[in-house]
Amino acid sequence: MEMRRKWGLAVGALLILCALIFIKAPGYARERALLVISLYGRYQEKQSVAEKLGISIQMPLENMELFPLLVTYNDEHLSRFLEKPLHFTVDYTFGDFIDGTGHSRIYDPYDPFYNAYLGYYSITGYGDRITEKKLMLLSEYDMLHLALPAVGLSAKEGTFEIQSHERMPEDLILSSYAFTAYESILRTNGPEHQGESFAPGDLLFGKSPPSPVSYPLHEMKGRVYLHYFEDQDLNLIFYTLGKSDALLDDFEENILKETEIIFP
Repeated sequence: MEMRRKWGLAVGALLILCALIFIKAPGYARERALLVISLYGRYQEKQSVAEKLGISIQMPLENMELFPLLVTYNDEHLSRFLEKPLHFTVDYTFGDFIDGTGHSRIYDPYDPFYNAYLGYYSITGYGDRITEKKLMLLSEYDMLHLALPAVGLSAKEGTFEIQSHERMPEDLILSSYAFTAYESILRTNGPEHQGESFAPGDLLFGKSPPSPVSYPLHEMKGRVYLHYFEDQDLNLIFYTLGKSDALLDDFEENILKETEIIFP
């Protein structure tokens, strides 16, 4: 009996040690992110706009050096920001992990996928097509209240300045629907930072590598694509963010134009 108890304690200690290694070790950062997003996503997807409407949005993420899963998040505070009772879901992905580093490519300022995101917003309850002005507010809200706080920078400390914004000359035909396209040049913070304090984004992107400056300001390029589905009161907005037009063109040609939107 005593021997069995000792073996039980030893096995328990070993399992705890293995769990700590999995949680902390940089070498498991990508596997950790896959596990966290898979588990977290199951709950979030059940509460999402897509689940409520019964629609499926399928984005081909393979062969683009992107993290292979979309992160799904339902947010309740956009209603206050846009002054309407809304149901808001954001789905996004980012640059995949760099082999041997334990962190995503979003942290590397020399990488094409630095601070890059690809995803879509699903909004019901607005009652109309979202205006261009509200689209810019939505982008600001996402960066200052969702993206930057995830890596440890509060909304009050963050910067989001749109330097230019214009409608693109042609709509983007996405899954046979015409999406009005806008592009912007903006100035905002990068995600890399100093310090060892934990931020929720550590579970998604891995730990930030050492950086001489925390959350440095950079010029970025962004595009948003909007279609309003009147029967469902659904504003569906795809978005891309990156430091080069070439990357956004790749996102558009190889992912957005191949995306399928399936209604019940």
